[in-house]
Amino acid sequence: MTVIATLLGRAVAAHRSGRIADAVAIYRDVLAIEPEHARASHLLGFALLQLGSPAAALPLLATALRRAPRTPDAWAHFGLALSALGQEASATAALRRALLLSPALLEAATGMIRVARDAGRAVPERAAARVVVLAPLRAVGWHGLGLARAGRAFGTAAAHDDGSVSLRRAALIDPTDRPAVTDLADTLRSRRHPESARTIGRWAVCLGPASSAVRSTLAASLFDLDRIDEADTAARTAAVLAPGNARAYGNRAQCLYRADRFAEAAGEGRRAAMIDPRDPQIRANLSSYHLAMGRLETGWRLFRDRPSRRVLSQRPGLPAAVWSGETGARLMVLAEQGLGDELLFATCWPDLAARVRDGRLAAVAVELDARLRPLAERTYPVLRWFDRDRSERSAGTPPYCPGFEPTHWVAAGDLPSLFRPEVDAFPDGPLHLVPDRGRIAAFRRWLDAEAPGIPRIGLCWRSGLRTGDRLKYYPALPDCRILLARPEWRVVVLQYDDCTDELAAAAAAGLPPPLLPPGLDRRDDLDGVAALIAALDIVVSAETAVLALAGAVGAPTVGFGLGRGWVALGQSRSPWYPTVTGLHRRPGEDWEPLMKRVADRTAETIAQTKEPGGKAARLD
Repeated sequence: MTVIATLLGRAVAAHRSGRIADAVAIYRDVLAIEPEHARASHLLGFALLQLGSPAAALPLLATALRRAPRTPDAWAHFGLALSALGQEASATAALRRALLLSPALLEAATGMIRVARDAGRAVPERAAARVVVLAPLRAVGWHGLGLARAGRAFGTAAAHDDGSVSLRRAALIDPTDRPAVTDLADTLRSRRHPESARTIGRWAVCLGPASSAVRSTLAASLFDLDRIDEADTAARTAAVLAPGNARAYGNRAQCLYRADRFAEAAGEGRRAAMIDPRDPQIRANLSSYHLAMGRLETGWRLFRDRPSRRVLSQRPGLPAAVWSGETGARLMVLAEQGLGDELLFATCWPDLAARVRDGRLAAVAVELDARLRPLAERTYPVLRWFDRDRSERSAGTPPYCPGFEPTHWVAAGDLPSLFRPEVDAFPDGPLHLVPDRGRIAAFRRWLDAEAPGIPRIGLCWRSGLRTGDRLKYYPALPDCRILLARPEWRVVVLQYDDCTDELAAAAAAGLPPPLLPPGLDRRDDLDGVAALIAALDIVVSAETAVLALAGAVGAPTVGFGLGRGWVALGQSRSPWYPTVTGLHRRPGEDWEPLMKRVADRTAETIAQTKEPGGKAARLD
């Protein structure tokens, strides 16, 4: 015993001083004397693990645990060895056992974080918080806590710490921790702070210039800022560094898509899907590329894998059968995505109504945004309507149309694949929502009093969502100067959120003040907005719900945005809204030249719709 104790003392001293190879030799001497010595087996296994030999370490650690099963450090090291060999589930179980034996064991808690992080699983917040308490000046705890909170906060309203606060702290504690810095950039991007994400992403590249993951993060951040050439360069570099990185090819595909190079985007998207066929976003993006080229059969098939449809399919109380065109069904149509998407898919409502009228469908109930209900009920009284509701409900409780017993359900986004299998299946008639005639007349009287004898154009220049990553999609009001300053027409505000400060700033800059429709809630009274649109001579709008509503009521419209995208289905004009003309900002282009083209096209459209009497043609 004295010999073993002496040898162990020398081995531990060598181990602690960093002379691991010397320690290994002495541990082996101990085991030569007593082959199953618990402590020597444990420490030799730990040393081999530190030297990068987890396979050699594992049986030694197992021996130690068999001889001394209540040794928390041995369980922690056993878990780390299992993790290094890719056995994540067993590793997690071993680390949990270590924490049960010693809740304050820092190595086990940090191991839980690393195992989850390396496996791409959610980091356990409790383990991360334990590390922060035990070692508040170690970056690993704050890194893990940031990842845990980022996963919890994703898709929810902003919290006190959405992950970025803890990740910032990790990066401050250890500015050279590349994984923490990279995860901070990803979290900032997911929370729609693209400028900060780009800055942190460049920092991560400095720490790991040969890391494909880091380059992919930077590419995504640059894409969010519409810096397409730079994003494409970063994405291509990421793909060269790691040809098996699906995200690199996915980012490259998105850059090509933004540049309207749809065939090339589809090629890169297919490569990404081959590498990671289970990623729903990659498949959804691939559907966009095919639809943008006019390849509707392939595009609609891939479109069925979109994330929003998967969410809908998990709602409680749905009928077992998904509708694919069967006759005689009592059909429930579920809304999805935002208001603009609802209006886009609403172009299939006439087809549903026709099938009810001729008996091919027994009945149809359509879920919709409550703000659209007056328009829908007026236009299609043969259909039933129920308000969209996404509140939490108990499992198995149908949250649908009272008194309506459906036999089938379908997501609204799947209707085009059934009714519009090819571009020729889109109807020629532009009107599929009918505004209130009395309100149209009232708005015309107001417009005639405020701007007599000249065309009146409705303007919506941006979305109501003004987070950093969306700024690239919309101009500021001063960028629309050329529209506001033209003397031959009068601008009417269709912007649907509070834009008082923007209008005041435009007036202070000497721009003619646009008209604000009196007594109209431009956000919630969509029936009134539709009537106002019908009373105007033309609508000019960014790619927002206002653009979709203008197209739905058949108003002459000039839309503008970043690119043609999938909605154009490879056509020069919108097949969904025949009265809408789209103009697009080229990559790297400022807003001013685009708005000049928008103003010119607006003038051309007004001239084309002039009647012999001198007034622009209007909807009746």
